[in-house]
Amino acid sequence: MATNYQRLGGGEPANRSVLNTSVNTSTEESGSRIHYRVYKRRWYVLAVLCVLNISNAMAWITFAAVADSSAAYYHTTLENINWLSVVFMIASIPFGFIAAWMLDTVGLRAGLLLGAWLNIIGLVIRYISSVHKIIPSDYSFAVVIVGQSICAIAQPFLLFAPTKLAAQWFPDNHRAIANTIGSTSNPFGLLVAFALCSVIVKNDGDIPNLLLYFTIPGAVGALMVTLGMWSSVPPTPPSASAADRHESFFQGLKKIIRSGPFILLVICFGAGFALFSTVTSIVEEILCARGYNDSFSDLCGALMIGCGMVGALIAGLLVDKYRNFEEMAKIGFAMTSLSFIVFAVFSHMRDKEPYIITSLSLLGLFGFGIYPVCLELGVECVYPVSEGTSAGFMAMSGQIQGMLLIFVYNGLSTKLSPAEMQYQQCNGTSSSNGTDSFSHSMYSNHSMYSKFMQSSSSTQPMDTTVTVLVYAGYLVLATVIFILFFRTEYKRMRAEHFSAADHVLNYSSRNIIQQNRSIYS
Repeated sequence: MATNYQRLGGGEPANRSVLNTSVNTSTEESGSRIHYRVYKRRWYVLAVLCVLNISNAMAWITFAAVADSSAAYYHTTLENINWLSVVFMIASIPFGFIAAWMLDTVGLRAGLLLGAWLNIIGLVIRYISSVHKIIPSDYSFAVVIVGQSICAIAQPFLLFAPTKLAAQWFPDNHRAIANTIGSTSNPFGLLVAFALCSVIVKNDGDIPNLLLYFTIPGAVGALMVTLGMWSSVPPTPPSASAADRHESFFQGLKKIIRSGPFILLVICFGAGFALFSTVTSIVEEILCARGYNDSFSDLCGALMIGCGMVGALIAGLLVDKYRNFEEMAKIGFAMTSLSFIVFAVFSHMRDKEPYIITSLSLLGLFGFGIYPVCLELGVECVYPVSEGTSAGFMAMSGQIQGMLLIFVYNGLSTKLSPAEMQYQQCNGTSSSNGTDSFSHSMYSNHSMYSKFMQSSSSTQPMDTTVTVLVYAGYLVLATVIFILFFRTEYKRMRAEHFSAADHVLNYSSRNIIQQNRSIYS
């Protein structure tokens, strides 16, 4: 496996670069004053992004968590309520291109401003739809679709931003952890939404209060970015790559298409991201068919997401210190595949709780843990392509492959046999209000993917044995291809290394000239 030294083309390892900076001061090493600086304000900018991502994630999953109550309040069907989550998937592809272009061409502040105000406008429209004194009940569902669609359009502007923000505001030895914090704010928003939904909504009359409360984080985020974020970049760049001139969006597209390593990363990353999202969605359906109750599914799903956030933070800290992006990604892929194979074997057996809960915890730890690492690796593959472009294409790959996994689920899942039916505990299908079980609402409804899946499996519990095995084969194939064939240079790190060396050489040359002049003067 190539070392960082080899990837940089020789010279000192990147983590000994003279570019490493201290908070709020210029660096000065080897007698060379290098004008790269970091500002405490970078944490405020990161906080703005986190608040916006949390708010948008809460908007995304609002109605899925209380689907039955929402259907009753808006006098519509569950299939129609499903579209309130599905619209996020539909909007992510066309508006993903626009978001990537805007973040890279117009700037981070413009992208976040647009995303923040689209988000809050959509949230306000959603709330207005629930006030029947303003909107007649016959039109309220049409209005809530409009509001939810506007929130969906906002998502790519916020979801693609962490990699861009980390590159422009944080020094090279803190980029990965900054990207991790920004990226994990979205699943944290899902956890917050489900916790609040289960507390606030006791019957369909509580829907207006829920929508009002969910508007507050969006309003806070919009005010934070409008009043407190004055520019897309800091006055002085934090690193050489941040100071460097990036390629235009369309030049970046051409470079991405021609980059074999990046295309391979996009495909393999998308496969892992899609599988993680899909399995998180259907874990309750898989387990209840084999006699595991909602409480156990609740614990499994919470551990998947919770361990994933912990894994992402650990991975971010490690790659910031050691810069082994490729090695970390490959180890993560391998451990994710092994964890899922264990889950695929034991999930269709009864009374295997220790194996299931351990495998799903490890699946979250490694599966989501490498998410920010892969985003940073994508930047290294195609630098100087802008960070928003590379991150956007990787995220869209996950969305597209997620839709493919939906069709696999619908095509391969079968009804349980009469003998197996006596053990199933899939009582969520008869839930009266969608909040009887936190597990049911979260882990059979929590993502946009599951909304399609439920349409084929809501009549009775499904046997997903073949589906899960196919998913395991799909993930193993992506893992093997990634481990065997993915190789890349760390182009951004190499550029920063050469920039540092150039500073030192220029300084030495100036010193020699000054010394000669003093001798002969």
